[in-house]
Amino acid sequence: KHEPLTDDQWEVIKGNLNWQRKRKLSLRKIFDAILWITRTGSQWRNMESKYPPWQAVYYYFYKWSRNGLLKELNFALNSWARIQQSRARHPSLGIVESQSVKLAPLIYEYRGIDGHKLVNGRKRQLLVDVLGRIWKVAVHPANIHDSKGGLLLLEDLKKNNHS
Repeated sequence: KHEPLTDDQWEVIKGNLNWQRKRKLSLRKIFDAILWITRTGSQWRNMESKYPPWQAVYYYFYKWSRNGLLKELNFALNSWARIQQSRARHPSLGIVESQSVKLAPLIYEYRGIDGHKLVNGRKRQLLVDVLGRIWKVAVHPANIHDSKGGLLLLEDLKKNNHS
């Protein structure tokens, strides 16, 4: 079940947004719609009618993905949640998980064969803390070994660690 953003979560997000112009759509509803898409895995065009039009939601998702805002927000919300649980702002331990995913035959971009799992497709690797919160994601061809792919997760980690 999808839960909308709490007021506390929205306060953390709101502080990172540009409020210099008026908008016809509520950015909070846009965020709720993006979260709904990521939790359900639904197609954009099948978005529930209680959210803004899918084209508008996709526009903001694409824009925020490209300019790094979603990464910044993930970092800020993870830090906020850790503090709420009386933990250090930044994790001292990270866990790397990987999964190879088959691709449709006509998709050629970022494709490789994972020789260990015999999967022809892509590999996604996640860096999570002990609470299971995602701190970084890398997607690459499945033929890249887990150890080399794991290093992609550690690249610029110190730079992104807003200590």
